Amino acid sequence: MLQCEELKDDEGPSNTLEQFTELAQVLEMIDTMKACDALGFEKDYEQYTQVLSRYQEQPHLLDPHLDVLLERLLAKVRNRALSDGEIHAAFKYLYIISKVRTYKVLVKFLPHELSDLEFALEMLERQNPQEYKHWETRYMLLLWMSILVLNPFHMSRLDAYATVSNESTSTGNCVDATNSTLNHTHGKSKMERIFDLCQLYSATNDTCSNIAAYLAAKYLVRADIKDVYLERYLDWVMSQHQTETGDAKFGELAAISAILKHGKREDLLPYADKLLKWIVGLQYKDSNDFLKYKCYIKIVQRIGLVYLKPRLAGWRYKRGTRSLAMNLNKTTESTAGDNAGITDNDAENEFLDGEEIIVPDAIEEVIEELLQALRSGGSDIRWSAAKGIGRVTNRLSKELADEVIGSVIDILNPLEPHEAWHGACLALAELAKRGLLLPHRLRTLVPLLMQALFYDEMKGYMSVGQHIRDAACYMCWAFARAYNPEDFQPFVEQISSGLLTVAVFDREINCRRAAAAAFQESVGRLGNFPHGIEISTATDFFSVGLRQNSYLNVGDYIAQFEEYQKPLIDHLVERKVNHWDTTIRELTAKALHKLTYRAPEYMATVVLGQLFGKTESIDINMRHGTVLAIGEITLALSQLEKQQEGIECKRLISNQLLTDLNELMANYARRDMFRGMSGEIMKHCCTDFIRNCSLARIETTTVCIESWQYIIDKCLLNKAPAIREGAYAAFAEVCRSYYKDDEHAVGNSEIIRCYLKGAENNMEEHIRMGYISALGALPDFMIKTSLDDILESLIKHSLTPTQAVITTGDMLNQHENLATGTWSEARRDSVRALSNVVHTVGFDRESKVSFGNPEYFNKVVDCFLKALDEYTLDNRGDIGAWVREAAMTAIYELITKCPKDLLQPEHVHNIILGFMQQAVEKIDRTRGLAGRLFCQIITTTPFIPHIRHHDRLLKIFPADFNSILWLFADQTFPLFCSLLESPDYSQRVLLGLSASIGQLTESLIKYSSAALFEFLRTHPSEVPRLCKEIVSNFQENLMKERVTYPMLNFLDILISSGTINVVLLDETNTFGEDIYRLLNLETKGHKKLYKLVSSISVYCQLVQVPHLYKRILSKMSIFLGLTHVHVRKTSATKLYEALALHGDTCDIPEENMDEILNLLSETDWGSPLITVRPIRNQLCELMGIKPPVSGVAGVSSDAASVAEVGASAALHIRN
Repeated sequence: MLQCEELKDDEGPSNTLEQFTELAQVLEMIDTMKACDALGFEKDYEQYTQVLSRYQEQPHLLDPHLDVLLERLLAKVRNRALSDGEIHAAFKYLYIISKVRTYKVLVKFLPHELSDLEFALEMLERQNPQEYKHWETRYMLLLWMSILVLNPFHMSRLDAYATVSNESTSTGNCVDATNSTLNHTHGKSKMERIFDLCQLYSATNDTCSNIAAYLAAKYLVRADIKDVYLERYLDWVMSQHQTETGDAKFGELAAISAILKHGKREDLLPYADKLLKWIVGLQYKDSNDFLKYKCYIKIVQRIGLVYLKPRLAGWRYKRGTRSLAMNLNKTTESTAGDNAGITDNDAENEFLDGEEIIVPDAIEEVIEELLQALRSGGSDIRWSAAKGIGRVTNRLSKELADEVIGSVIDILNPLEPHEAWHGACLALAELAKRGLLLPHRLRTLVPLLMQALFYDEMKGYMSVGQHIRDAACYMCWAFARAYNPEDFQPFVEQISSGLLTVAVFDREINCRRAAAAAFQESVGRLGNFPHGIEISTATDFFSVGLRQNSYLNVGDYIAQFEEYQKPLIDHLVERKVNHWDTTIRELTAKALHKLTYRAPEYMATVVLGQLFGKTESIDINMRHGTVLAIGEITLALSQLEKQQEGIECKRLISNQLLTDLNELMANYARRDMFRGMSGEIMKHCCTDFIRNCSLARIETTTVCIESWQYIIDKCLLNKAPAIREGAYAAFAEVCRSYYKDDEHAVGNSEIIRCYLKGAENNMEEHIRMGYISALGALPDFMIKTSLDDILESLIKHSLTPTQAVITTGDMLNQHENLATGTWSEARRDSVRALSNVVHTVGFDRESKVSFGNPEYFNKVVDCFLKALDEYTLDNRGDIGAWVREAAMTAIYELITKCPKDLLQPEHVHNIILGFMQQAVEKIDRTRGLAGRLFCQIITTTPFIPHIRHHDRLLKIFPADFNSILWLFADQTFPLFCSLLESPDYSQRVLLGLSASIGQLTESLIKYSSAALFEFLRTHPSEVPRLCKEIVSNFQENLMKERVTYPMLNFLDILISSGTINVVLLDETNTFGEDIYRLLNLETKGHKKLYKLVSSISVYCQLVQVPHLYKRILSKMSIFLGLTHVHVRKTSATKLYEALALHGDTCDIPEENMDEILNLLSETDWGSPLITVRPIRNQLCELMGIKPPVSGVAGVSSDAASVAEVGASAALHIRN
C-alpha cells in the first residue's frame, strides 16, 4: 500500500479532506447495488460516483479502505448466483474506484491468487468487444489480468491443474449469446488464450485498448513468455501498421511503447533495429494526428534507451547536498555536508567511467527524431521528447552529450517557431535536472533564458509566448536545484531580475506564479538572491494571482530594493508600453507612476526621453501606451516637486520636457491623428494625458491649451462611453487648472454657451450625453456665472419629454418627443451631472448663487423625485431603471450632505416613499441599491428630520446596512412588508409589491408573495385597509400597462391565496365590485390579447363573491364566444377551475353544475365559432343567465365579435 504524508492542519487548503468519511455509505451502496438494467440503477450509480469523485484530488485517502471495497465488489463478481446485470454493475462500481485512485495504484490491491486466473480469463473471453454498453467490465477484467499474469509459476504448468470443466462454466456470468468462441478456446493453452486476448483488445478503439497495452507489456516480458510470444506479437503489430495504413490502432502502438518500457534491455535489444526501421518508416510525425505522434516519440526514445546500457553519466555535474536549512542558515558546517553527500555516487560513477561506452549508429537517428519532435505542434509531444532527450543523453559519453546539448541550444534562435522555443526550454530543463548541463554552458544559456522569459510575439489577433515563458520559469527552477551557489553567482543578478519581472508584470497568471515559484526555489536552494526572503514573502501564490495587485503593489514593493528598480522600469518601458493588450498598457502606465516615486531622476532624465522618442511610432499600441505612460510619470514628478518645495533639490521637469509636453497634443491635432479605428484608441490616451498634465499644473502655452480643448471637444461627441468619461474628466481638470484667470472669463462663457446649445441636440443621444456630462464637470467659478441656465438645461434633460413639459411649461416639438423619449441613458447622465453641480456649488447660505438658496434646492429635489418615477421601456427592457438608480444615488448624497433645515416634510416623505417602492420592485440590481440606500438614510447621523415613524423604522432595519444581502429577495421583502402596518407607507409599498408579485420570475414571485401573505395572515385587521389601497393603486394607474399588466397577475395570486377572503365574502365591502368595475374599464374593447387573457383569471377568481357571480358568468360567456381561439380555451379552462372550486357559492342546481363542467372540459373550444357558440348558449341556459345576442343576424364572425361587446354592455345593465 502506498503511504502518503498526512498534511498538517495549517499546511493544506481550507477544503482539504482528512479521511474517507463515507466508507459506511459506500459499503451500503455496494450491498444494495441493483442490476445495471434495473430501474433506479442510474440514480444510485450517479450518487456513488459523486461520493467517490470528492476524493479525486486526494485519492490516497481511499488506500486504507481499498481492500474492503474491492473485497465486497469482487465477492459479487465471483457469485455465480447473480445475474449478468448485477455483475456488470459491480464492474462499473469498480471502474469508478479505478478512475479516482488510478489503475496503476489500484492494480496492486487486486487479488492475485492462481485460482482467480482461470475465473478472470474465462469471464474475459465471454465478453463481446463490440458491446460498448459494458466496456467497464472488460476494462476491469483486463486490469485484473495484468496482476494475475505476474504469478511466479511457469504459465505452461497452469494448464495441468485446470479442474473447471466446460459444464461448470456453461452457466457462468456475463455470457454473451452471440459469442461462440468459448468451446474452442479451451482447446488452447492459457498462454495462447491470454495472448489472443492481448491481440484482440489492443486492436480495439475504446478505453480498453490502453489497459490491454498494459497487460501485454506485463505478460509478454515474462521469462517464460518472451521467447514464445514476444517476437510474434511485435511482428503482428508491425504487420498491422504499414506505411499505407490509415486507420492506426493506438492500443497497439501503446503496447509496443509499454513493452519497451517494462521489458529487459537484453530481451529487447535483438528487435531494436527492426522496430526502429518500422516506426521511422511509418512517418507518423508528418500527420496532423498528435496522438499518433506522441506514441511514435515514446517508442523512438525507448528504442534509444534499449540501445544504450543503463548508467549514470560520470561526467555529469554533481551538486551534492541540497539541504534548504543549510542554504537558508548558511552555517559553517554546510561545506562538510556537501563533501560527505557525494561519496557514494562518486564511487559508483568512477566505476562506470571505466567502461567503454558503445553507441550504435542508430542513436543518431533516435536523437534526430527527438530533436525534430521538440518543434512539434503538440505540447505533449514536445514534453515527451524533452524527457526522452534527457534520458538518452544521460547514457552518452561527454563528447556525444555535448553535441546533443549544443543542438538543443541551437534551436533557441529567432528563426525558429515558438513551438521550438518551448520544446528547447523543456529539454534544457530536463538536462539541467539530471546534471547534464555543465556550468560552462551557463554563459551561453542565460542570455537565451532571458529571451525566453520575455518571449511574446503577435500572431494575427493573438499573442504566442505564454507557454515559452512558463517553460523558461521551469528552466530557472531546474537551474536552482542543479547548481552550487558559487557556480551560479555570476548570473544571479540577471536571473533574479528576470524572474521578478515576470512574477509581477507578466500578463498570464500561470507565468507569474511559475516565476514566483522559481524565485522562491532559487532563494531556498542557492541562498544568494538579493533580499530573497523579503521578496519571496511578498510574491506568494495569492499576491501575484491578482494582476492589478501584482502590477501596482507587489511591483512597487520590490522596487524599493535598488537592485531591481531599473530592470523593472526598463522592462515596462521596452516591452509593456507597446503591449497588444490595452489593459496591460493601462496598468503599465499606473505602475510607472508608482515607480516614479522610487527612481524620480532616472524617470525624468532617461525614461521620459525614451518615451517621447516613441510617440511618433507607426505602431498604434506603442503610441497609446507611450502617451499614457508620459502622462502618469509627469503627474508623479510634479507631485514629488510639490512635496519638496522649500527644499533645495534638482528640478525634475526640465524646460525641454515642458516643451515636449506642450507640443505633443498640438502635433497630434495638427496631423489629424484621431481618425479611424486607431484614432479611437488615441482619443482615450490623449484625454488621460491631458487630465494628468492638468493635475500636474505644468506650464502651458496658449496653443497647447487650445489643442487640449479641441481634443476634449472632439472626444465629448464620441459614441464610446469610456472616451466620453475620459473627456469630461480631463475637461474638469483643465478648467480648474487653467481657466480660473480673469482673462479666460469670456472664453469660459463661450464654452458654457456652446455646451448648453449642444445639450439641446435631439439627433444623436451620445452627443447630448457628452455635453451634459461636461456641464456637470464644470468647476464652481464657471458654474456660478450661468447657474440658472445650466440648472434649467440639466433639469429639463433629466426628465422625460412629458415630464419636462409639465415641469417647465415649454412645449416640445413632436420630433423631439419621439426622438428623445427613449434616451434614458442621456437622462441618467443628466441626473448625475445635476448631482455633480450640486456637490460642486455647495450649500453656502450667504450666497444667492448656491444650493443653500431654497429656490434652487427645491428645484433639484423635485427633479430627482420625478426622475425616480421614470419607467421607460424599449427593446432593451426597463431602461428607466438606469435613471431611477442615478436618482436614488443623487438623492442620498443630497439629503445626507445638505443643511437639514432645507429639507421640507413633503419632500422627505416622498423620498422615503420612492425608496420603499423601488426596494420591493422587480429588478434585483435596482431593488438592492434602493434597500441599501434606504437603510443608510434612516440610520445616518445626525438623523434626517421629518421621517415619519422613524423609531419604528429603526427597529425594523439594522444599524449596519452591510448585515443584509440586499440583492436577495428572501432577505429584503419581509423587512419592507412589515411597513404595510403603517398607512403612511403601505400604499406605495403595495404598488411595488404588485409589480414584483405580478412578474414572471418564479423566485421573485415566491419570496415576495410569501412575505406579503405572511403579513396578511398575521395582521387580519389590516386587510380591509390594504384592499382599499390596492383598489386605489389600480384606479390611479388605469390604462397604464406598466402597472396594470402585473396588477392583473397580482390580483389573481392574491385572491387565490385566500388571505383576503374576509373582504371578498363581506357583502358590505365594495372590494369585489371595485375590482370588477376596474377590470371592465381596463379590458374595454378587447384590443390587447395578453391583457384580456390575464384578466380572465381575475374574473374567474371573483366567482366566489356571491353577489357578483352572475355578472362574472355573463362576462365569461362573452369570452367563450370571441374569435380568438386562445381566449376561448383559456376562458373555458379558468371557468372550469373556478366552478369546480367555488361552485357552491353559485345558485346553480347540482345536476346542471355537473353538465356545465362536462361541457367546459370536453368541448373543443378551438373549433369554428359556428360550432362553439351553440354550446356556449347551452352553458348560459344551464347557468341561468341570458346568452349574449349579436345585434345583426348572419354577420361574419368578426362582426359578431364586435356585436358581442355591445351585448356585454347590455348584460351589465340588466344584471
